[in-house]
Amino acid sequence: MPETKVTPWPQTPAKVASAVLDAIEAQPDAFNMNRWAQLPEGLPLAPTEAPMCGSQLCAGGWTAHLTGWTVVSGEEEVEVIGVDEHGDEYETLTNVYAERGGERRMIDDVAAKALGLEPDDRLWYTDAPTALERLREIAGR
Repeated sequence: MPETKVTPWPQTPAKVASAVLDAIEAQPDAFNMNRWAQLPEGLPLAPTEAPMCGSQLCAGGWTAHLTGWTVVSGEEEVEVIGVDEHGDEYETLTNVYAERGGERRMIDDVAAKALGLEPDDRLWYTDAPTALERLREIAGR
């Protein structure tokens, strides 16, 4: 039986931030802090796929994608789980989210958890240079 190699998703905040920085450096045209995710033709972006030409992800979108979540940017709003500034979960409707194993979550919450951020410590609502600087701090670069 042939051996299969499984590449694990980055597990620590530093490794996640480093993977996000590497992805952004490799595909700078697919990085845009003005949108969580913009995917051509509304097709979901599975974690094992590279973003298609024309795709754009913010730092949070890249983080969700690189930690094993499918990023969805569709036409139809669906119910997802969000986390408020106190860490409490709530249900909301959105058409841009992260999905894994039937679970749908807000992209910023998935990314915050992967990067070890507190609920009220988000780097998403900022400009690209500031987001990249914060990722470098988390990565230790």
